[in-house]
Amino acid sequence: MSELFGRLVAGHPRDGRTAGQLAYELLRQGIITGALAPGLRLRQEELAERIGVSRIPVRTALMQLESEGLVSFHPHRGAVVRTLTVEQVREIYALRALVETHALRASIATMTSARAARLRELGEALDGPHEPGGLRDERVAFYRELYDAEGNPFTMGVIEDLRDIVNRYLAGRHVAHGLQYHRELARLAARGDTEHAEGVLRDYLSQYCRRVLETLADTTDPAGPPPATDSDRP
Repeated sequence: MSELFGRLVAGHPRDGRTAGQLAYELLRQGIITGALAPGLRLRQEELAERIGVSRIPVRTALMQLESEGLVSFHPHRGAVVRTLTVEQVREIYALRALVETHALRASIATMTSARAARLRELGEALDGPHEPGGLRDERVAFYRELYDAEGNPFTMGVIEDLRDIVNRYLAGRHVAHGLQYHRELARLAARGDTEHAEGVLRDYLSQYCRRVLETLADTTDPAGPPPATDSDRP
């Protein structure tokens, strides 16, 4: 069990929480933050001792996390933090390409001068010099402008959910890609060039998918075979 998870347990508030709530909150947070890494075998006795509860609330929490897709149970091995397969990553990025090009077309059709100016500003910042993992707020703002989150809130929610599925498994790891496309995508979207904007977006998603697979290839699920071989989060 990682030191990071130990620090998470030590700093987690306990007042007013039942043993079941405490176990669930800590295990879920541990998985989402990467303190409990993908592929890690979750031994109930060890978790119960570390959290300071009995095995029953830990097992209940693990079953709830299984229903949420964060944990899987394997015969003779017990609970394991779920990993993403190569096929699942590819499916997610294929869905992203469909949904995000749809959102891009709809957004360009209703582009305003104010949104166009904001997109260019954010694109320049994101493709300019900055620390890896930096400009998080600007990155979020860029995509919300690009896909007109205010005018297409449901579509934006689907896009963010698909991102979050992959990002959960990338917690604590940097996907080094060196791809600079925000400035060009902003320029094309701002001037209403839907065809070329879609091309830039599809090419980026395809390249980033390959980089994600390379990063996730370092993680092996102990309950199954390793993923097949084939900087910032988008």
